[in-house]
Amino acid sequence: MEAVHGVESLAGGDGRHHVSRTLGTALLISVGYIDLGKWVAAIDAGARFGYDLVLLVLFFNFSAVLNQYLATCIGMVTGKNLAEISAQEYSQFICVGLGLQAGMSLFTSELTMILGIAVGYNLVFDQDDFITAIIFACLLINVLPYMLSPRDKRMAGTLNACIAGFTILCFVLGLLISQPEIPLHVNVMFPKFSGESAYSLMALMGANIMSHNFYVHSSIVQVQRSHVHTLRGLFHDHLFSIVFTFTGVFLVNYILLSSAAAEATHNVIHTFHDAVELMNEIFTSSMAPLVLLAVLLFSSHIIALTSVIASHVVTEHFFGVNLSLFAHHVLLKLLSMIPAIYSAKVAGSEGVYQLIILCPVIQAFTLPSAVIPVFRIASSSWIMGNYRVSLRVEILAFLAFCLTLFINIIFAAEILFGDSAWTNSLKGNTETPILIPHTVLILMSCASIAFALFLAATPLKSSSREAETQELCVHSQREAPEEIQRS
Repeated sequence: MEAVHGVESLAGGDGRHHVSRTLGTALLISVGYIDLGKWVAAIDAGARFGYDLVLLVLFFNFSAVLNQYLATCIGMVTGKNLAEISAQEYSQFICVGLGLQAGMSLFTSELTMILGIAVGYNLVFDQDDFITAIIFACLLINVLPYMLSPRDKRMAGTLNACIAGFTILCFVLGLLISQPEIPLHVNVMFPKFSGESAYSLMALMGANIMSHNFYVHSSIVQVQRSHVHTLRGLFHDHLFSIVFTFTGVFLVNYILLSSAAAEATHNVIHTFHDAVELMNEIFTSSMAPLVLLAVLLFSSHIIALTSVIASHVVTEHFFGVNLSLFAHHVLLKLLSMIPAIYSAKVAGSEGVYQLIILCPVIQAFTLPSAVIPVFRIASSSWIMGNYRVSLRVEILAFLAFCLTLFINIIFAAEILFGDSAWTNSLKGNTETPILIPHTVLILMSCASIAFALFLAATPLKSSSREAETQELCVHSQREAPEEIQRS
């Protein structure tokens, strides 16, 4: 797949101005946040809780920016991707856990991509046959990477960056045009944590931070290490590019959430058709379904390429399995196709809707343990040398980890002991179709929290070598005056 190699070579431009190539990599990563699961999570949260969660969405967006930036720094300084360094710094047990969670994040991302295209297909052609729509989506996303892949690697990388930028621009501008009056809520209250909103919080967090993108970003930027004297400048260029693109992502989420909150006075989301009606009121243009499908198709092409990169580095370094890029591409699509067809066959449109919202929740399970290696490695002087992050950045990264862990704990407490509407729905006490048993979600939630706490208490292997080096330096400094006095 030349397109994948083109993405990997995109960051290695020869120009003096680095923003052009750092912006390309940031665009490719940010396209991963453009799928129907992210939009539905924002619309559902806005319709249910109004503006109460806007500030938390901003915090999630900031956490994504911070972790993506640290991942780029790790890749440029070390010349290795995050999975490769983690495999060197942690035990096999931890590596398997990190690999399984990264695979889960990849799987749910591919699944929401397929379901999103299927929903867009049905909206454009006014159909209600999800089986046909899912098969159409699977065939199309398998063919697109080959149709839009020039043989020249540099040209392929540039073309994919342009497609990514065009996709984001079209969606942001299309959303702004369809919303002539964007609701602005100035008096944003401090976020309210509650058991009732825990499910929406998890969905929003998983929609705004994707753990497998850390591995992708650190892998793409490795080639920029060749010009070591420009690393500081590259850090700033990457930070600007990441902030620029993720600001667009936050703008989209804010518009969707606030628009849903404004319409929620006479729209309550209970079913898939309620969500479609609310989306029709938000996307007022008659061309909205067609534009939606086009955006999803272009974004699926970019997501397919970045997913192959993530799958390759994760399986190679965490599991020691080296497959071809084509095998990664096909396996991801086949594995995602199975639950998509199952949910449509068993529960119809309602099952598809529940699965679209459930996927970001599952992605949120992986976040607490995924951010730990990022800030641990970025703050290690043994690995990063003079380029280790400052204490202030380290504190911010630790706070971001605490936020992800705290929301996971709230979710676990509610699903275990709570009596909220979504808990009863997962238990089967309502007419909502059950796609994943309640017990399985409890085990996944508790296991992710336990693994994150275990990982937080486990130091890097290089930290012991770093401590020994510091001890030797102190010991040598003490011996030097004694030798001088003796002489």
